[in-house]
Amino acid sequence: KQWYQRRVRGSPLVTHYLNTRNLGKDLLAPKLVSRTQFEKMGPQEPTYRQIIKQAKKVYGNLEEQHERAMKLSEAEARRIHKRYKEEILELSVIQRELFKRKNEVRVLSEKLIDYQNSDLYNQPGTFANIFEPYAELFKEQIEEAKKDLND
Repeated sequence: KQWYQRRVRGSPLVTHYLNTRNLGKDLLAPKLVSRTQFEKMGPQEPTYRQIIKQAKKVYGNLEEQHERAMKLSEAEARRIHKRYKEEILELSVIQRELFKRKNEVRVLSEKLIDYQNSDLYNQPGTFANIFEPYAELFKEQIEEAKKDLND
């Protein structure tokens, strides 16, 4: 801070101010005025307008990210649903073809009983392994059923 003192005689603005306060009539006694001047201003805080602008920008970015995430999750849900329908179709074809072959039903029944008694029973994905050989065996019938479904 720097302090300045100066005589105010002669300035029309100051003279008017002093006259309105009945302070300017005494010409024999000089009047002293002091002022404070800051050399550096502190860091400027953001204005409300800047804060609102930034908040709108962040909100817009979040909205875009949410929209992208929703599109991705919708696409993923469609993909999962399509795969689910394909697996149901495969299992129904396998079931239909197995019932045409009584010996295969007996073998599969024994495999399922062994599977239930094994440690793999509650592990995900192991049940599908039982049907993999049958998916290969009835591949043509499964493809035919898929074509019929798409048509």
